Amino acid sequence: METLLTRYARLVVEVQLKLREGDSLSINSDASTLSFARLLAQTAAIATRQTVTIVHTNHGKVVDAIPIEPIEKEIFRPPVQGSVMCHIIDLDGHPYLTPTDLNTAADEVTTLGKYGLLADPVFLDRRIAVPWANIPYPGPRWALQLLGSQASEDDMWKLFTALYRIEDEHAFRFWEEQGNLLAYRKQKLNEQGRCILHMVGDGWQMEAIMARDTVWAGGIQTLPSQRSFFSSLPVQALHAAIDANSAKGTFTSSRPFYVLGKEVKGARFTVEDGMVIDYTAETGEDALEVLFSVDEGAKRVSEIALADHDTVESHYLGKSIHPHFAREMTSMIVLGGLSLDNLTTQQNEEDINKSSLCTSLVRVAIPIGDSHLSVTLHREDGTDASLMEEGIFTEEELI
Repeated sequence: METLLTRYARLVVEVQLKLREGDSLSINSDASTLSFARLLAQTAAIATRQTVTIVHTNHGKVVDAIPIEPIEKEIFRPPVQGSVMCHIIDLDGHPYLTPTDLNTAADEVTTLGKYGLLADPVFLDRRIAVPWANIPYPGPRWALQLLGSQASEDDMWKLFTALYRIEDEHAFRFWEEQGNLLAYRKQKLNEQGRCILHMVGDGWQMEAIMARDTVWAGGIQTLPSQRSFFSSLPVQALHAAIDANSAKGTFTSSRPFYVLGKEVKGARFTVEDGMVIDYTAETGEDALEVLFSVDEGAKRVSEIALADHDTVESHYLGKSIHPHFAREMTSMIVLGGLSLDNLTTQQNEEDINKSSLCTSLVRVAIPIGDSHLSVTLHREDGTDASLMEEGIFTEEELI
């Protein structure tokens, strides 16, 4: 396990955050992940030749700041070039699989936040301008839900190793290549302009219009300074913002997902003018009802995320246990609040309204990806292009 953790720390430092000499890294960590935080800090200090600070937190409150010093004496260190941040997420540290009191959940923002259901706050004048990342750390509670009650700790690490491609020293190259692939797809999609997305699944179909003045996002992120990084791994999906009044049709969930700790299975949704007007589910319908009662926007289709169906993530993440992985395991339709990384020139609430973007307090990603999914782009000039067939990207038509 020590070898795997060392490789994982190197992956974060070298590939995800792309740390370089002079970077000042701050690592947020709860007590349960402090051991890995120290390993990560030591690895980062070698790369940056700067002090790395571990910010020990407890329920969001700072307990202590722990400096990890590089080998070099201060006089020999390079000047500080800029800040980098990351947050270690204990995959066992939140109550995602424990049902809550549905009678009060809709009125408690802290409860919605604990279950990963809050949308990003729309602070258009305070976007993060430094590299940052969320770093998940595996635990048995998370793994057993995916692998079964007989799974061992070795099984957990085999799963995590497969998801992060840390099986050997050369595996890191996968994420560099994946970042390049997604950047290429993103470029080609953004060259298409504002399109209508027509989706067909197993017994359902829905169409929606991309929101004005938005772009496809996902994969590697690039700051105005041209500094690139991955804010999270794994990455498989590209996502588009949807005009909140445009979606119409039906769609069904292709695998289970979780809302307020309850498994939602076999869900089907009917949409008109962007709004879910009817829905059913084999299980978890009561949790959906509570989520949709938060505000009107909770029922609006706000985003489409597309990911290949034949990936390691799609195979191993058979259900959306933890929200960190929700948008990357397969294609998704998102209900609720917008994603800031789809925005372009929006500076205020009026701009958000002009783009018909949904500003709900909450959001939930509903898996739709499987071997039946096809997606077609209808361009503004009247031409069509196939984007996905049988759940796999077919971007050749975009060239």
